[in-house]
Amino acid sequence: MQNDNYAIFEILGVKHNGFSNSFVFSKNAICEISNDQFIRKIVISADISNATFYLHNSLEITDEISSQIIHYLYQYLGSMMTSLLKNSSQYSNVQLKPTIRLSAIHFTEIDNKIVLNEYAQLHDSIAIMDILDNGNDVLKKWIQDVNVSNYTSKNDKYDILFLLLQGKNIVQKYMAMYAYLMSLVREIYSEPNERQKQVVKYVTDNCSRVGITLNISPSTRPGAKPTDNEDQFTALRNKIGHPSVRNEYVNVSEKAVNELASIICCAIEDLPS
Repeated sequence: MQNDNYAIFEILGVKHNGFSNSFVFSKNAICEISNDQFIRKIVISADISNATFYLHNSLEITDEISSQIIHYLYQYLGSMMTSLLKNSSQYSNVQLKPTIRLSAIHFTEIDNKIVLNEYAQLHDSIAIMDILDNGNDVLKKWIQDVNVSNYTSKNDKYDILFLLLQGKNIVQKYMAMYAYLMSLVREIYSEPNERQKQVVKYVTDNCSRVGITLNISPSTRPGAKPTDNEDQFTALRNKIGHPSVRNEYVNVSEKAVNELASIICCAIEDLPS
């Protein structure tokens, strides 16, 4: 790295902390980038704790453009973290609470005076660890789905999702995320009110988009018609929100949260710009 221009970002809330399920790559994941104005290569560490962005050798980096580059890399990595959530089917049982933080800069043409305390809230996961041998392919999928302009224009929407993922009570987190999805879907369909039927329609149409198997069953919502159906996310929401008299225990898994986050990523993408 000595003769390269690069920036390193710390990735928090994804690598294991010894207490939760986790996934890692068998070795560092590397992807060459051919069509980006700044980036020529991205390396994600095997434990998914940091991302290194190598810049084009032809770039002339001044003080002014260095700040522009760092801002762009924040947006790029933020979009990668949404791709991590959206494509979580291979590691769906892992607690995902992504946060990114700039940790090191090496620009050979200027003095590195950028303050390294900027934080991006996107926000550990070893009881069980999945070791993915296809780390390069996983990284390529994250990068393939990167859309910096979409992420930038809808940054406030993504920030809400990443903030909701920080919740410590998994049941409350799930309910808040479902309510957020309902609000997004109402906006997508330009409806005046939020309704579960809209969520069921959206989930039905988009589950396959992120590799989620759709499960449809008769609606358990109080007052529902016999012909009303619900998807698995709505069914779990109603099981929590309308508990039976038997006080049945409701289990909310990390998989359910991650799959719901994947659908929310789709919904944010589909919002009109």
